[in-house]
Amino acid sequence: MTEKDIRIPKQKRSMEKKQKIKEAAIRLISERGYHKTSSNEIAKEAGVSIGTFYSYFKDKKELYKELVADIYSVVTSPINPEELPQDMPVRDIVHLYISTVFRGHEYETAFQREIASLSEQSDEFREIEMQHKANLTQLFSNILGQYGEELRTEDLKTASYLILTTVEAVVHDITFHKGGKNKKAVIEELTDMIVRYLFREKV
Repeated sequence: MTEKDIRIPKQKRSMEKKQKIKEAAIRLISERGYHKTSSNEIAKEAGVSIGTFYSYFKDKKELYKELVADIYSVVTSPINPEELPQDMPVRDIVHLYISTVFRGHEYETAFQREIASLSEQSDEFREIEMQHKANLTQLFSNILGQYGEELRTEDLKTASYLILTTVEAVVHDITFHKGGKNKKAVIEELTDMIVRYLFREKV
């Protein structure tokens, strides 16, 4: 199967088939884990032939990569600089980002736990995530760059990395481990902490 053989769904029925495959993969991988789920099982769960599966995805890993991309799109779309109001207070932007990450992890939580686990176990799977994280870091850095001299730091890329890594760690702890923490209070305190870190005076 070559790249040019992979079908790009355009018709509604074709798009629905591809979506069924993706939904089946999320269900099975969430229940069994990536390595214990085969392409044949995903096709069967989706109600399609294995040939249909391979018409949309080169292999199971390519399907996994697309599922990870879908997850990250949930997080990045609300903070697209082109979509944000120009006069939106920075605290609201930070709060929006943190809230969006929480919502993103509440979407298919078991599957996202598997993503995190695979990334820790293998450099190969970590690399799949790293490109998305790099893109998210650049996106957040571009947002911060609009505030110029108001910022405490000139190293926006490193600051963005620290913020995104911190937020992800907190979200993983609360979402994956159910520690009984007050999510609303955590979001508010984390927002204030990040704003104080970034800006010379609270904005």
